[in-house]
Amino acid sequence: MAHAPHDPFHLAFTEASWDDLRIFLAVVAHGSMNGAAKALGQSQPTIARRVKALEETLGLGLFQRGPNNLELTEAGQAILEAASPMGEAASVVSRTAAAYRPDPDAPVRVTATSSVAMFLSLHSAELHKAAEPVEIAYIPTRRKLDLASGEADVALRMRTLPEGTDDLVVRKIGQIAFAIYATTENPDAVIAPPEDPTLSRQAAYVAEFAQGRTIAARIGDMPIRYQAAKAGLGAAFLPCWLGDSDPDLKQVVKPEGDLIEDVFLVRHRRSRNRPNVARVANALAALFKHNQRALVGG
Repeated sequence: MAHAPHDPFHLAFTEASWDDLRIFLAVVAHGSMNGAAKALGQSQPTIARRVKALEETLGLGLFQRGPNNLELTEAGQAILEAASPMGEAASVVSRTAAAYRPDPDAPVRVTATSSVAMFLSLHSAELHKAAEPVEIAYIPTRRKLDLASGEADVALRMRTLPEGTDDLVVRKIGQIAFAIYATTENPDAVIAPPEDPTLSRQAAYVAEFAQGRTIAARIGDMPIRYQAAKAGLGAAFLPCWLGDSDPDLKQVVKPEGDLIEDVFLVRHRRSRNRPNVARVANALAALFKHNQRALVGG
């Protein structure tokens, strides 16, 4: 006996297929069925048919169709919010699988904060020579990329050992120091980071230094903050290897205590036997050892 499309009893025992939800997410992401079709390598009629099948399965209209656009209905928005984590989880599964069957010729991806990534970029020729023929891909970000799911191959992290290190190979490779720099010895203005001082140690330190001084600007990106300090906008929190190397800048506050941070090289345990990753890791460790004096402001 055939069921009516919106029979509640039938719908209660019918689950939407992941394939149809994946197509739905692609339509939303690309703004049209044509865009989703191109991204997924399928035909537009197939995409339209699968979206219609999903709507019939759920008993809901997911899109309001205009002459040249699609807009989510209220129900469509709710389904999007429910399905998005599934799409993210599927992406993690794909990255994790790729991490366990790596392409031996793929670049080794190194993630670090912008200040450390800038230091690496200045020594990129040296790193290239030490690691060749391996290619290195640099990923500057403050977000801690997930090594387990294959977002990166090597991470340089500071201050403390990463949490949950059971599956990680962690190696301390040196230290890096930070200080306040300005074009004058007694600056009356400060370039502050945008973070809430109660949430960021760096922001709290700068906020204390800024008392009685004008906040000239709030700049989170370290290379831009450096250029602003160099231009005379105000005092800025910078890594010592950068501030000490610039003759236009003076060290206003010396690095000590929490301003000197440990640097850890982190890999997932499965990469321990990957020659390319090991080669890059050893080149990074040698670079920090060779430049340790400059890194700590010596």
